[in-house]
Amino acid sequence: MIKDFEEAFFERTSKSREIFERARKILPGGVSANVKFMEPYPLYIKEAKGSKIIDVDGNIYIDYFQGAGPNILGHRPKVVIEAVKRQLEICNHPILATELEVKLAEKIRKHQPSMEMIRFCNTGSEANAFAMRVARAYKKKSKIAKFEGHFHGQYDNELIWSIGLTLERLEKRIVSPDCAGIPKEISNSIMLLPFNDTDESVSLIRKNANELAGVIMEPIPVASLGAIPAEKEFMKTLREETEKYDIPLIFDEVVTGFRLGLGGAAEYYGISPDLTALGKIIGGGFPIGAYGGRKDMMDKVVTPEKWPLDSNEKIFQSGTFSGNPISLAAGLALIEKLEKSNVYEHINFLGEKLRRGIQDRADKREVEIQVTGIGSLFHVHFAKNVRSIRDVLREDMEAAKNFQLGLIVNGIFLPPIHTGFISAAHTEEEIDKTIEVSDKVFEILKKKRA
Repeated sequence: MIKDFEEAFFERTSKSREIFERARKILPGGVSANVKFMEPYPLYIKEAKGSKIIDVDGNIYIDYFQGAGPNILGHRPKVVIEAVKRQLEICNHPILATELEVKLAEKIRKHQPSMEMIRFCNTGSEANAFAMRVARAYKKKSKIAKFEGHFHGQYDNELIWSIGLTLERLEKRIVSPDCAGIPKEISNSIMLLPFNDTDESVSLIRKNANELAGVIMEPIPVASLGAIPAEKEFMKTLREETEKYDIPLIFDEVVTGFRLGLGGAAEYYGISPDLTALGKIIGGGFPIGAYGGRKDMMDKVVTPEKWPLDSNEKIFQSGTFSGNPISLAAGLALIEKLEKSNVYEHINFLGEKLRRGIQDRADKREVEIQVTGIGSLFHVHFAKNVRSIRDVLREDMEAAKNFQLGLIVNGIFLPPIHTGFISAAHTEEEIDKTIEVSDKVFEILKKKRA
């Protein structure tokens, strides 16, 4: 780490450091989720509103994490808070069915018509796991094809070649879980495809078509690949091949759903997947997940008809908080706001300006980066010609960490090694400031390397 950035961070965040010392005695790593952890220690947040977060030391940051994506209107949007308050006065958790489930499902289907039937759950991880379960049950096959470096959640059959990749593993084709505690045998249920490599992906799908229950992908992978879009011709061919061999295509739109537009990545690419997983935005900042797709698939293997379930035909999916009315009310209010406003025009304009501005400043400083993303998504890669996880793993990660710490000590919160999100609460002035701060940090990086 650049010493100047570290010292500035220590000086600004003494209370966070104190809390961290307490926290790590009772919370592993001082946090309740890995995404909250950062070096040299996590920031502890006291307040968030609009485009800003305020830490326990009183430092104000322009926030480009926005809750890891769900806060497309910014933190604490009035329309969502008011909807939640109203719902709290009615009921917060009956566990029994409410009309809100129907209303939000109808709203989602209106904008994503490939989701003919929908089930709600609690997280994006659950949504992807259940979508894959549907595909396996429907096809009566066990193997799912996924793309190298795509992140679909934290369950056992999802953490295969997602976040724990190294160039050595890629070169040796060591297909194994990304973390400890996952049985190695689970890797046998996953087949890997190279992202944005049309010829090799088609070849592998054709060779293994008879054993594939489905193909799952992030149209714009975020967590591990940093907002590198799937190329349109690649997507078109993938859809053609999966249809030809009757292999369900699953879109993981936990991030892109209702972020690229009301129709998500399916609308952006002009492709109808067989199944889709959603999360984040559809809960308005509250916990939620949803999966759905073709009626013939969902009705056949998800609809409960008797108890006990026919274990040869039906999947099981429930959950105490699945379809909880607070998350549904928040999500419904947020989507209705998106329908009636120019949010997408605003955030897409800001996204393009920010990506272009950061790239231009780096080029002028002769700092080698590539800014990727679409719409309100952006990521700064310290490499060039980035198209897949193989390119990402060759990045200068030390420079990337220094860049992000440099932003943080200058009042810009871009999460360490994660895609950034722009919200409707961000302003053009904040984008200009972020570009200027980035330029300042690039200058320091350049000097330290000289």
